[in-house]
Amino acid sequence: MDNNTRMWVWGAVVVLVLVFGAWWYYSSRSPSGMQAVDYGAPSASSTDALGSTGTVTAEDRSTSNVGSVVASLGGESRFASLLVSTGVSASLTGKGPYTIFVPTDASFGLLPAGTINNLSVAQLKRLVQYHIVSGKMIDVNAQVAGTVQALSKDMLNFTKNVNDVSARVNSSAIVRAYRTNNGIVYVINQVLLPPTTTH
Repeated sequence: MDNNTRMWVWGAVVVLVLVFGAWWYYSSRSPSGMQAVDYGAPSASSTDALGSTGTVTAEDRSTSNVGSVVASLGGESRFASLLVSTGVSASLTGKGPYTIFVPTDASFGLLPAGTINNLSVAQLKRLVQYHIVSGKMIDVNAQVAGTVQALSKDMLNFTKNVNDVSARVNSSAIVRAYRTNNGIVYVINQVLLPPTTTH
């Protein structure tokens, strides 16, 4: 084998090693080698409610009820509007306690086009009710795993991943919390979609 051929062979080997190394690096960073999608996990600006141990610290809003707090939140107006338009907000004025999971406006943008607009009035009400637990003020720091029935009569699943900094309801992370005079409000980074089975 002459020197020219030998250089081409070594060059090809080096290129293959580099290509394989790049493939291995990027495939090990996310499952199945695909680019990971950021669903709005807590960022530096939104982790103020999360302690160093991954616990959620609720801001005191005890002079307000859950409905007022949801209506006052800055980046969560889409859910607040649905809460009112479906009439579900009227059921949150009692002594409770209530637990409400409020998706950010950005999380609605992650849904496939038409997901919300194509829902019937009854389905939309069920969607909103799926974000509410009546009769319990859930402490997500203690809710390591298990299920709780939502106002829609569907079950919510709770987990706490040891590699994550926050508790999760279904697959959504909790990024902020507010304690009120009749319950607790958690801001979450994904819309909770009820199971497709009907009652």
